Order: sequence, then C-alpha cells, then structure tokens
Amino acid sequence: MKFKLLHIYFLRVCAFTFLILNSAFLISQDIHFSNWQMSPLNLNPANAGMFEGDGRLIFNYRNQWKQVPVTYNTFSFAADMNLNKSLIKGTKEAMGFIFNTDISGDGSYTITDIKIPINHKFSFKKDSNLTVALGLLAGITNLNITSSRLSYDRQWDGDAYNQALSNGENFNKQSKLFADVSLGAIVQKKFNQKFKATIGYAASHLNRPNISFNNTPGAVLRIKHTESLQLKYSFNQVTAFMFEYYGNQQQKFRENLMGFSYYHTIEPRTNTVFNFGILTRLKDALITTVGLEHNNMRLQVSYDYNYSQFKRATNGRGGFEISLIYIWATKKVFVPKTRVCPIYM
Repeated sequence: MKFKLLHIYFLRVCAFTFLILNSAFLISQDIHFSNWQMSPLNLNPANAGMFEGDGRLIFNYRNQWKQVPVTYNTFSFAADMNLNKSLIKGTKEAMGFIFNTDISGDGSYTITDIKIPINHKFSFKKDSNLTVALGLLAGITNLNITSSRLSYDRQWDGDAYNQALSNGENFNKQSKLFADVSLGAIVQKKFNQKFKATIGYAASHLNRPNISFNNTPGAVLRIKHTESLQLKYSFNQVTAFMFEYYGNQQQKFRENLMGFSYYHTIEPRTNTVFNFGILTRLKDALITTVGLEHNNMRLQVSYDYNYSQFKRATNGRGGFEISLIYIWATKKVFVPKTRVCPIYM
C-alpha cells in the first residue's frame, strides 16, 4: 500500500513540475543542444554514471544559423565512468570529464570549458526500482575574443572599409579565466516493465563568476536553473514512446523545449533500435530528430527549423546537430558460490 501511494505521489510531483515549468516562455536564445538528452553531463552533473555499464564516451557537435553570415559552432566531448569502490557507504559513485568549446560572432568569441562532474547514486532496499542521484560539477572556463577580426565605423574611409585604418579602440585584455561550480539532482523511478520516469534539476554558476575581461563590478554570470523530465512508456518489447521536457532559466531569460520520441526495436539480440522525434523550442523552432542504437553505441542527428521573428534572417534554417554515445562494459565472469567435489560427480 505504501509503494502504491509513493507511485501516485511521484506521478503528481512530475505532473505538477511540468505544469509549472510550462507556464514560462522563451524570450532569448542561449548556448544549448537540441539533442539535450544526448549531452547528459552538460545537462546535469547528477547524470554522471547514470547508465548500465562501466564507462561512457559522449560527442556533440552543433552548427547553428549557417544561413546567417555569422555562424555559431559548438563542440562537446565528455566521458564518465562508474567507480568500482564506493566512497560513501550505501551509495555508488561516478566521475566524469567535460570539454566544451563554443565559437560565435565576427570576433570569434570563444567559450572553452574544462569541468569534472562527480555523482553519488542512492538505491533503496524497499524499492529497488527507485534511484536518487546527487551531482557536483566544478571546473574552469576561458573566454576569448579576437579583436583583429572586428570592424569599426572609424575604418570607413568614405568609399570603402579599410582595415589599415586605426579602429580607435584599446583592448587591454582579450581573455578571461574563471572557476565555475554547479549542483544537480536526478530522481529515476521504474514503476513497472512498461513505464519509467526521470526528473532532474540543476543549478549552474553557483559561485556567480565575474565574466568581464576588465573585472567590471557587477558583470557576473547569473545562476542558471535547469529542469528536465522524461516519461517513457513501452507498449511491448518492440515499440515505445517517450515524452521529453527540458527547460532552463537565467534571470528573466527562459528556454522551454518539449516533444515526443518514438522507439522501434529492429533486432532485440543486438539491441538495434531506431528512433525519431518531433519537438519544439517554444516560440523559436521546430526540431526533428532521427537516431539509431546498436549494441552499446547510439547515434542521433537533429535539425532546427526556425519559426521565430529571426526567420527573416535564417529563412527558417536553424541548426544542425549530431551526437554520439558509446558505452563499454566489462564482461562479468560467472563464479559459482559452491563447488562440487569431482569425486562425487
């Protein structure tokens, strides 16, 4: 009876969370991945080690607004692994590594991240289908701009742009290095063989680092709140649907992404699964995804069709994205608990 009440309570929490998050709307575009579930460590540090296996490699690449003269390119590499020995009794730990680089604008404004996520997973004897994970992420970020690639009004000689003319600007510093800290939590519940729910929350930039090249007071990176929700229902051993929601907010700027994905198992013995999805970034873009999973490897691509007011510049062409995840696991050797003397066999 207690477990039944727990299930009902958990569903109500998920539904309530979704309704609250859906009440906000997108009023700005920030660095992000449309394949958000294919970049789990960037999403939430509590996702480190949240997979079946020993280790995982993750690659993400995004090319955004190619139709616009100034494109945006984002690359991410991440790796995480489950530790064999627990640091805290009653938990399972995992650690990871993240390297991100994002280049945008005429001045090649570059953001480079190197971060380490650490995760503690808690399981419960009374309910083995419930997992709670707490994650910590710490690292450094470098901001850099190439001022020589910029152009200025003072370099107009009356007839044409002349790069040889002085721009009248003085860039004392073109690089900035700062520390960054984040926290996150994940609750995952498998209600039965058909239905599984995962809900997460993360808070980034908790130390509110100063991002000004000249350390201007007040020019700090505000705390970013990230929420995620996945509800997956398997009709049988072949087909499954998943509702996905991802949202983040930084001060008054908000992004909401939601939609559905369909999964079809082609070959159960090799875990070959085809999937496609239709999602939307509210008031911004329609997103289509196509993916294929085979054994321990998963590949997924997506494309954003922009329908916001920025469509006039992009002609509806948003961003192309490709993601790859590879999981490896050491084969476990079966060792019988008891041995039979060969004499009596």
